[in-house]
Amino acid sequence: MSVELDATLAAPAAEALATAATAAPVSGPAPDATATATSPGRPGERAAPALGPGVRLAHFEIVRPLGAGGMGEVYLATDLALDRPVALKVLPAAVARDRGRRDRMVREARAQARLNHPHVAHIYYIGEDLGHLFFAMEYVDGETLAQRLERGPVPPEEALELARMAALGLREAHRHGFTHRDVKPSNLMIDRHGVVKVMDFGLVTDALTGAAASDGDDDSTAVAASALVGTPLYMAPEQGQGRAVDHRADIYALGATLHHLIAGAPPFAGGSAAELLSLHESGARVPLPAGRGRRIAGLADAVIARMMAKRLVDRPTTYDQVIAELDAANPTRSRPAGFVVRTVASTVDLLLCAVLGVPIGMLNAGDGNLSIPIMFLLVLPLLISRLGTTLGKALFDLAVVGHHGAPVGFGRAAVRYLVMVGPLAAAVTLETVAGLADLTVLERTAEVLVGLGFLYPLLELARVSLTTADARPLWDRVARTRIGYRVRGRAAAGERAGAGGDLPSRPSARGA
Repeated sequence: MSVELDATLAAPAAEALATAATAAPVSGPAPDATATATSPGRPGERAAPALGPGVRLAHFEIVRPLGAGGMGEVYLATDLALDRPVALKVLPAAVARDRGRRDRMVREARAQARLNHPHVAHIYYIGEDLGHLFFAMEYVDGETLAQRLERGPVPPEEALELARMAALGLREAHRHGFTHRDVKPSNLMIDRHGVVKVMDFGLVTDALTGAAASDGDDDSTAVAASALVGTPLYMAPEQGQGRAVDHRADIYALGATLHHLIAGAPPFAGGSAAELLSLHESGARVPLPAGRGRRIAGLADAVIARMMAKRLVDRPTTYDQVIAELDAANPTRSRPAGFVVRTVASTVDLLLCAVLGVPIGMLNAGDGNLSIPIMFLLVLPLLISRLGTTLGKALFDLAVVGHHGAPVGFGRAAVRYLVMVGPLAAAVTLETVAGLADLTVLERTAEVLVGLGFLYPLLELARVSLTTADARPLWDRVARTRIGYRVRGRAAAGERAGAGGDLPSRPSARGA
């Protein structure tokens, strides 16, 4: 595939936006240390001199070039005031000479500077010196995901965690009303601690104004793009058609990036941008290859399918949902509950149903045996549909969720327990009928079946515990549910970076 297809498409109308950062920044509190600053400059008074090692722009001294493209050059520089490395993004001369484009770029850079988050590259300074318009940004000592992919595919667990950190950064941008519009591996960097930074907000557009940044936070307003911008390899169908886009276009691009990380190749291959855009609109994505970690890759593929849904209504509507689904598919984030814990939790639930069911059964029919499984089918599904857990599971911080981390409704929860206690309920019913009909042999047979009905869940849990860590018992497979420890902690990388408040809206779990 030609290299051009991995390049950002930027029409002249969006060119000023397309220069906002390819290197990464670090944030800090004091105004003199981390606040975005601007220097007064009078560009155009003289020809801009060539840049290289030793050249100073304001109080930044260039050390060496980091990269260059049609929308500017990036240099490693030293902040002489604070004695720290920074990345300088020097914009093209055409932008510096155009007052309108320069002012718009400064507004957008100031807007990005408001994003103070561990997974977003921060802008420190906006300046004009020696005829150059530039930004000083956090320097990330690491590599982009595109560079990481040069060494081959990324293991599913690692790829899911990388995508999760990117989702946290994009969520913060969305909370400030921004749509990135160019999410791709080369715009996501990993530092030496494994922390992902969302880079290059050059195509970012404010959701309220479509151009200049605003303090608004309206999640419902889409960006009306006047020109095709983005990268064809990862571009959402609606973006490729030039239609209005919102954060769901970024979710699509993040899903395409996740596919690339795990598969080692983009989701679609084409010889031209037009062909790629057509494939994103109507082509069928090839599922992730089955190999080592086949089960985890399958779960990741299901998440990618949701994120890359052709129709907007079929994609996750919030980043919280994306994060919850990524967590549910990642075994490093959703520990499976062990045999002993699940057995004790089920025993507590059984006792709860007995306490509620036996008295009711004895009052109505003189026999409370049948009321216990009936209570299983009524009380426990109701608790799961309302709270996501039951009394027994809550004692061990367990939760029941859907296959992709979504909440479980009453119907699916009832199916789950029907498969679990259905044989027991049938055996108890048979025993009751045989007793009423005075059929001794049938009654004794039913008593044996009742015992087997009690043993069946325990044997099934034991079978699952002796197989793979992510195996599920029959009732969870039929109902498409999962059970595991609720995700309450932060990502290790997020903790190192000081991230907080990154929990999904509902617990995500797996196993059992």
